[in-house]
Amino acid sequence: MQRSQKTILLSAGVATSAIAVALLLYGSFRGCATAHASPVPDLLTALPAGAPTLIYLDLAAVRASSFYQHKPANDALTLPNGDYTDFVRSTGFDFEKDLDKVVVASWPTASEEHGKTVVIADGRFDRAKIRDYAMRKGKLDHQQGHDVFLFPANDRTGPNSVSFLDDHRIAIVDGSGIASLFTGRSDATAADPARERAAHLDGAAMFLISRVPPLPDKFGPGGAQSEQLANLARSVQWITLAARPEGDDLRISLEGECDSSTDALELKSALEILRMFGRAGLDSPKTRQSMDPAALATFQNMLSGAEVTQAAERVRILVEITPDIWHLGGPANPQH
Repeated sequence: MQRSQKTILLSAGVATSAIAVALLLYGSFRGCATAHASPVPDLLTALPAGAPTLIYLDLAAVRASSFYQHKPANDALTLPNGDYTDFVRSTGFDFEKDLDKVVVASWPTASEEHGKTVVIADGRFDRAKIRDYAMRKGKLDHQQGHDVFLFPANDRTGPNSVSFLDDHRIAIVDGSGIASLFTGRSDATAADPARERAAHLDGAAMFLISRVPPLPDKFGPGGAQSEQLANLARSVQWITLAARPEGDDLRISLEGECDSSTDALELKSALEILRMFGRAGLDSPKTRQSMDPAALATFQNMLSGAEVTQAAERVRILVEITPDIWHLGGPANPQH
């Protein structure tokens, strides 16, 4: 989901931040329960049905986890965005502290039925301050019995629609209206492939489910690629990503659904080869000289401990992230 710097900050601060966290912490868990994560379908049913991409974040569960408690107190997860800073200053809203749950439904750009993106967020919002901020940045409309704030989007023609569904729930619709919030909802999963997959993820604190779009004829660097690799990539129809705090660690998984079990077995073999090359790269003298020793040890343990499994047409990568990850990111200390 791409938005310009001047697009409404309510959308940038909630939706874009949510996507950023989702991409940082993701995995796939089926039939696993966790003490903190809330049932996923509860908030998903507030979205229009049929989206090929769904994102769910239970940030309250992540904040309550032991893994998150290891995060340095001064290491904020805010975005480096001047507009978002202005939004926080004007409204007092900080997504890292005040945002509890977010769901995102996204359609391809060509879809006209719902717009490109619908976001629904639960949290603590100062409704009066946000209304005052919104009135300064956009204009007010009335739809479906709700006040709707319309904000111009510089990256395309139509506006963004922002509305409170109640004091603790806000909706952001990529388009000029919120009618889809009330006409396309359904609890049924049979005719909604993404939601059907989400029904198996009650133990995940975060997830991203997406149908893989058709790949172009030449999608490798410079258009170069092997035919075998291209066919293998095209065999992946769905990707499921989710994350679950478990003890002091964060368990992350990536699952791909292929056309057939034969394709899945070939994909598993390719991933094992990539892991072998990755481990060799980390063990090389050049990497050891240029990389911080703590970071090198963390990534070596992560890569060595990763599990690659295959069942029928599904291939899954499981990785355990330890709290050491919070302390990485400092400058490397090259040795001479």
